[in-house]
Amino acid sequence: MFTENNFHFIGIGGIGMSGLARILRGFGKNISGSDNEASPITAKLKEEGILVTFPQAAQNIPLATEVVIYTLAVKSDNSEMIEAQKRGLRILSYPEALSEAIRNKKVIAVAGAHGKTTTTGLLISACLEAGEDVSCLVGSNLRELNGVNARVGKSDWFIIEACEYKRAFLNFNPEILAITNIEAEHLDYYKDLEDYVEAFLTLAKQSRKVVVDSREANMVEIQKVAKEFFDASEVVEEFQLQIPGNHNRRNAALAFKVCEVMGIDLLAAKKGMEKYSGAWRRFEYRGEFQSAKVYDDYAHHPTEIRATLSAARERFPQSRIVIVYQQHQLDRATKMLHELGKSFSDADIVVIPNIYFVRDEADSVSKISGEDIAAEIRANGKEAYFTENFENTITWLKQNITAGDLLLIVGAGDIFHITEKLLD
Repeated sequence: MFTENNFHFIGIGGIGMSGLARILRGFGKNISGSDNEASPITAKLKEEGILVTFPQAAQNIPLATEVVIYTLAVKSDNSEMIEAQKRGLRILSYPEALSEAIRNKKVIAVAGAHGKTTTTGLLISACLEAGEDVSCLVGSNLRELNGVNARVGKSDWFIIEACEYKRAFLNFNPEILAITNIEAEHLDYYKDLEDYVEAFLTLAKQSRKVVVDSREANMVEIQKVAKEFFDASEVVEEFQLQIPGNHNRRNAALAFKVCEVMGIDLLAAKKGMEKYSGAWRRFEYRGEFQSAKVYDDYAHHPTEIRATLSAARERFPQSRIVIVYQQHQLDRATKMLHELGKSFSDADIVVIPNIYFVRDEADSVSKISGEDIAAEIRANGKEAYFTENFENTITWLKQNITAGDLLLIVGAGDIFHITEKLLD
């Protein structure tokens, strides 16, 4: 637990960073932060009384600052990082800082390639309904948390969504580890699937109890290294969830098994999960455009796209499904192009506006484009269009969306701005 009182966040607009800022503020700490530009997240932080400045610059760091916390996306030549080093301030990455902040808590970590946010949200809702005054930090805003992503409670339990990128989750030694699934992801960092699995094996070894669904791939290896192993495939309860899709029913079974391991009231926990209405941009209903229902979703991996479309088809079996999909990260598109092309079987029409570049991709030698993605989708028998940018995409939607359609706006980049403009 931190003994310092004054903290500055570089990149406070990130979902995890904003949550940690709220946690430390709830612990009575003084918080400031900066980001490159304003966003709905930074606007909410400012409403809550946290000092947020734009853009990032050395003078943003208050004189009283003792600890600087930075997002893993920040580069070493960042002006605020350089200033913090000049002052001799204590500098921690987001996962390092979160680990220290919750060191005295009984940590429940939810990890996996997909479904972390939903599983964490279901678990939080279950605990609160069961009277467990948990603390938590999740990778999206939840209605159960009054529209934010973090909560400070009085219980010893602290639930976190644990990200595997750059092995960040290895900063934790969970009391309970829940793993949703394991398949190749973040291949800009991990060498291959074997390297990716190895990170989860290491985390499992660091955990006291491990909960998985043994039907998922790569769980046999996890079971071999776990000190105590619990199998969510044994859960027989049927859940009347508000969120559709078989993948969410599996997420619910995993969360419910964690509740069993915690020893909380299971009838109340089940009721809490069935109350859970979903997270920001996780198959989130946003309104209507030209009498078509509009949903937002964060899916950015072939498996996630298939799951989202399957859930959409389950809920709206008679609708024409039009999906606007923005590919997140050039490296992922390059390495998973063929799998990506096969991911839209439950869609009727696919629209590709662009590729969202992240990290150091602007200088990539890869020549793949949005048109290549559209062509790959067409090669798998689906109607697909490359519209080049948001403006053209909105024009296409105005000309083609009709009453009764289901319009999905999907991706992990800035694609949600299309939704905002359509529903403005």
